[in-house]
Amino acid sequence: MKKIYFLLLSILMTSVSFAQVIITELADPNNDASARYVEIYNAGATGFDLTGYELRRWTNATATPQVTGIDLTPIGTLAAGQFATIAANQTAFTAAYGFAATLEGGTGGAADSNGDDQVAILDASDAIVDIFGVPGEDGSLTCHEFEDGRAERKAGITMPVATWDESEWNVWADSEVTGCTSHTQAPQDSPGAFDPGAWIGTATGPTITVGADVTGLDYFEGNGPSAEQSFSVEGVNLTTNITVTPPANFEISTTSGSGFSTSPIVLTETGGSVSATVIYVQLAAGLTANAYNGNATVTSGALAEMVNLDGTVSPAVPQFSVFGTPGDLNYGVGTGPSNEESISVEGLFLTNNGITVTAPANFEVSLSSMGTFSSSVTVPQSSGTVANTDVFIRLASGLPVNSYSGDIIVSSSPAANQTVTLTGNVFGAATNALVLVGIYDGPLTGGTPKGIELVALADIPDLSVFGISSVTNGAGSSAGTVEYNFPADAVSAGDRIFLATEATEFANFFGFAPTYTNGVVGINGDDAIELYEGTTIIDTFGDVDMDGSGEAWDYLDGWAYRVSNTGPDGGFVVGNWTYSGINVFDGETTNATAATPYPIDVYTNTLLSTEDFTNTNFSIYPNPTSTGFVNITTTSNAAVNVTVFDILGKQVLFQTINNRLDVSNLKTGVYILQLNQDGATTTKKLVIK
Repeated sequence: MKKIYFLLLSILMTSVSFAQVIITELADPNNDASARYVEIYNAGATGFDLTGYELRRWTNATATPQVTGIDLTPIGTLAAGQFATIAANQTAFTAAYGFAATLEGGTGGAADSNGDDQVAILDASDAIVDIFGVPGEDGSLTCHEFEDGRAERKAGITMPVATWDESEWNVWADSEVTGCTSHTQAPQDSPGAFDPGAWIGTATGPTITVGADVTGLDYFEGNGPSAEQSFSVEGVNLTTNITVTPPANFEISTTSGSGFSTSPIVLTETGGSVSATVIYVQLAAGLTANAYNGNATVTSGALAEMVNLDGTVSPAVPQFSVFGTPGDLNYGVGTGPSNEESISVEGLFLTNNGITVTAPANFEVSLSSMGTFSSSVTVPQSSGTVANTDVFIRLASGLPVNSYSGDIIVSSSPAANQTVTLTGNVFGAATNALVLVGIYDGPLTGGTPKGIELVALADIPDLSVFGISSVTNGAGSSAGTVEYNFPADAVSAGDRIFLATEATEFANFFGFAPTYTNGVVGINGDDAIELYEGTTIIDTFGDVDMDGSGEAWDYLDGWAYRVSNTGPDGGFVVGNWTYSGINVFDGETTNATAATPYPIDVYTNTLLSTEDFTNTNFSIYPNPTSTGFVNITTTSNAAVNVTVFDILGKQVLFQTINNRLDVSNLKTGVYILQLNQDGATTTKKLVIK
């Protein structure tokens, strides 16, 4: 009986010992986030079948991992001592490291961690086999943060763990974290700091591993030493200590911020190993202006590795820098000045009064937001230095309708002048010559096609006057901030414009190409869109102050389409749209075969003339009105023919007036006014309370 008992125990122990696939490296390169990957390794003595296993990731302090991980089944059986690399992006991985990863996990997948997530191998029953990090804990400023860096399993680890053991890992990141066994503030760049497909734990003889070369150490003459950078040193199976020797003109230390010297550093081996140690490097003080370069040597007996160190001492001459690229500075005629933009300036070793910023004609500058603006400002220096200082810029008020441009001149003699180009516009009164007629949220990859449809109601010589902003999750109006302006194309009355996030899936679904593509329309069915003409919102879909989920205008996985003979409305008029309902596109592959297709080429507007909308400037007040009348003023003294339509397009009133329109017989609601004077025609929305 005893022999049988021990035989069964032996079988059970053998069965559990097979699960020796472990995570050996996680990568979030400081210089290339697209080159992220996770490396796994079979530390067992036999092959291991990964069928049914997954790699999963916990994000943003969630207590449960992503529902869909990376299926490791395609790897098949991972042989004993074999690695597998799972890349976030195969193309980027191959470009960075020179060979293809075993699997591609995709953007947002388990291998695409930004360094504050947790990653684990799970078996077919969703049990954790091996894990890095602590689920339910945001990794930022913890021992398992590897943002802009890497995490590598220490040598000697052969068994997976279902609960993370911080002592098993060396971690490098962009932030300093205390109280950890081996966590170092030292961002890591690809490819040099990473070794996919290899692991120090698999070394069989004496081995030294060093980090990437150090570049960019610099200071101005007379202001040394440089800021510090670092590289790592690690060794296994050693028979002697490791000695790190800096080249001439460089200093090293094992302590950040202190202890720097030109003397060698000795790292004592214990049991044949030197755990990952950070060597801090700086360019020594007191050097003359020049470029400096040399190799730090890392030796242990006959073993030798080199880390190249590179730095520059620049001459201390008067100099300044200018930062920032201002966007367009716009306003409508009579409403200036424009919105503010800004640049920033800073300087060193200055010898005059500071840095002077001079605006070009029609623009003005200030040292404070909403402060006093003038044609030029001077940022004073203190002991030759100007700290980084914002300079605010705007297009001056009182300008006529036109486009404006010019160069800011930034000067501080004897340094050479620098310039920054400014552009701006004073827009005329809105013509309402473009209307938003459709919005769609498709069923193909990534919820595509996503986008909007617009129709030109008159000839538009320059479409760039019009722009789009998106409003997500009820965030409120973009309030003059145009996220996308159309190109400066000319369009004709009746032209239809399709703006989509991308072209491929749009064409696959609709059978033709979009007119333009831009990510501004990458919105979901609960989001809103604003259409701008100049700085004026002339049309809106969706309630900008409300998340649309569950609302009447929710178009998730469906569409919304404008009722003919309505719009542009300025704000959102829910009754001027028809709605597909949510999820009507689920499972559909093309619009032509969809059960509830998007209504292509349906909207018409017979209420609007294609005459020049800009010849006459109409205004209506009060609007909304509860007084029984509205005043209509124009720049001409001629009579105005006013036709009033309800929201269904039915004519309910016609009057010829000089100033006042009597609406006392109209019911409460929204109406469309068609105004005609001297051959010029436009439409306005009227709200009667």
